[in-house]
Amino acid sequence: MQKILIVDDVPANIKILRELLVGNYQLYVATNGKMAVEVAETRLPDLILMDVMMPEVDGITACGILRSRSQTAGIPVIFITAKSEVDDMVRGFEAGGVDYVTKPFNPSELNARVKTHLELKRTREQLQLRNEQLNDANEKLHVAAMTDPLTELRNRRYMTMKIDEEMARVTRSQRVFSLILVDIDHFKKVNDQYGHECGDQVLKQVSEALRAGIREQDHLARWGGEEFLILLPETDVHGAMLVAERLRENTEETQVVCQKHEIKVTATFGVTEYDQSGNMDNSIREADNALYLGKKRGRNRVTAL
Repeated sequence: MQKILIVDDVPANIKILRELLVGNYQLYVATNGKMAVEVAETRLPDLILMDVMMPEVDGITACGILRSRSQTAGIPVIFITAKSEVDDMVRGFEAGGVDYVTKPFNPSELNARVKTHLELKRTREQLQLRNEQLNDANEKLHVAAMTDPLTELRNRRYMTMKIDEEMARVTRSQRVFSLILVDIDHFKKVNDQYGHECGDQVLKQVSEALRAGIREQDHLARWGGEEFLILLPETDVHGAMLVAERLRENTEETQVVCQKHEIKVTATFGVTEYDQSGNMDNSIREADNALYLGKKRGRNRVTAL
């Protein structure tokens, strides 16, 4: 049921308006501008019929107050005025009024204007809701495009964007950042021996072990296959080595049970500090070279070049 607030300091006018309004409305009453603001804020009517001339706070001032407050700014205000006061409606429109009706009231005109502005308000609200739903859907699509569906980590596309942003920030601030490239050891053997379902389980649990060991400002992504990439803002290579060692321990302690099999998991970590060359590929290549060296030295270790 739509709600209408009638504001007039003359009880007879309120009575007339109550009798003339044709429709299934919930009606509220205020007898001055101050009360109108209070009722509007608590009841949030769909429309206000506001007398212009009232003692203390007049209708135009009350309308301006309502427009200035986010909670009531969208409520349409139709001014009630005598024919001799029509020239004052310029001020009313400047205050935010949407229309006016003159006294004595014409029942057909009054109801037509009320119905029109109620329908306009409903249409605006529906459009706003649809826009919000569209924006929400677009945001979900954007997140999905940046997310790995299996591990629910960010994906390669997201990480590439974040590294670009971090390189631009470092250019301005001259601060450092580091990258850690992670590769699960002997992952192909896991798939071959236990099946891809268990391989997926390993990926998920290693993802959680890595996620649990980084800071809120760090970024973790599935880089591809069994590889993960971690971006550590404002962290030099020595700090990154400490983080990588903590993550290596977390990974080694991860207990993966799949189809009654207990699968031992380790990972190798390649660490590099951004060289401020402006070339992301160079830094990732350095991390990959460090990772390869760690694999060559026996896996399950942290290596930096």
